[in-house]
Amino acid sequence: MAKVDIKGVNKSLVFVFTNGSGEEYETILKNRFESNRQLFEGSPVSFQGEGLQLLSHAEVVALQRLCLDYGMVLHNIHTPSRGAKASGEDLFIYRTLRSGQKLHSEGSMIIWGNVHESSEITAAKDIIVLGRLDGTAHAGCYGDVDSTIFALNLAPKQIRIGDKISRAPGDYVKHPVPEMAYVEGGNICIKDYSPR
Repeated sequence: MAKVDIKGVNKSLVFVFTNGSGEEYETILKNRFESNRQLFEGSPVSFQGEGLQLLSHAEVVALQRLCLDYGMVLHNIHTPSRGAKASGEDLFIYRTLRSGQKLHSEGSMIIWGNVHESSEITAAKDIIVLGRLDGTAHAGCYGDVDSTIFALNLAPKQIRIGDKISRAPGDYVKHPVPEMAYVEGGNICIKDYSPR
């Protein structure tokens, strides 16, 4: 029988998944969220448990999306799946990240939506935002300066790649064209994106 234990740890919620399918987990969580929306809204959430190992990447993403739909903040999310590589898993988000939300990926991160100004996103590899990036983004967060940040509208509060940090100047005028940020010569460079 599917089971999800929810524990409060250091002002965060930890969801522990055991013995179930993605569909069962979704039903359990949705019922819990609906029964006490105020408890969950705005709470940082992390996923744990052996049950995650039996889920596909898409099933884990669906659970993450459900948490975001109920206003939670994803924290320390790991996305194990069958055939996972040692370098970690890419994270796909199909919604806009609201102000104050934080998201981390152990691989690359791809967001179909906008990243609001006070949101923070970090990834071990590349970050791709198919929308407007206004928040803070850190690609290559474990020191990989070969990572890149791409957005259809790149207007971040701050970007980091590896150990390099860059901020837009106060008088910077943003042109809404696809751009990418990368490290060259020890500095973060930004250029218009053009397909190879």
